[in-house]
Amino acid sequence: METDTSTPNLGANLMRVHRAVTRALDVAIEGGQQAAAQGWPDESTREGYVNYVRSLISFLRGHHLGEDDLIFPYFQDKLPDVPYERLAREHYALEELLVRLEGILDAEDLAELLPGLQAARSMWHPHIQIEEEHLAPEVLGRLLPVEEHVRLGRQSAEHSQAHSGPDYLVVPFFLYNLGEEDRAALARVMPPIVTQELVPHVWKEKWASMKPFLLA
Repeated sequence: METDTSTPNLGANLMRVHRAVTRALDVAIEGGQQAAAQGWPDESTREGYVNYVRSLISFLRGHHLGEDDLIFPYFQDKLPDVPYERLAREHYALEELLVRLEGILDAEDLAELLPGLQAARSMWHPHIQIEEEHLAPEVLGRLLPVEEHVRLGRQSAEHSQAHSGPDYLVVPFFLYNLGEEDRAALARVMPPIVTQELVPHVWKEKWASMKPFLLA
């Protein structure tokens, strides 16, 4: 079980990221299958799907870079039993898939996305199972003081944001691939200007095309 959502916990945020990516992979695959069978209902939905898949690629890349550059090195001596090398290899393999998917999007041959998305999903589930077993909220809750959860969480978020984007797509993508409880927990630690001004107002038109695929 996760810790109280009112208490900062790096493991709980890791699981939120995993839930967002898991849903996004499922939605992207389902959307691609429906389009292959029925065609796109309109150009706006097609555009939204492309933005959605691009956001998934960018968000996942930023997340993995944050783990490789910051999170895994930090825990290397504190949790030596975690199979860091295996996880890093799997990140590399997933990145190769993401590059292929970007190329398909650039070529606008969306029918070719499905095999790559399905391969990514097949790799994703056993990968996150390992991470969630070793970096569970209750494990990290016992290991680190709250202020370390806050510091690491902020540092990791900044690092991931620096390696993903554009923000006006990726931030709404992350927030609205989560249910209300997870979204509210994140809103408590994100700058209010992002959740109260940028996402719902300033960026609204830029990410509106993705709404058919989000929980917004």
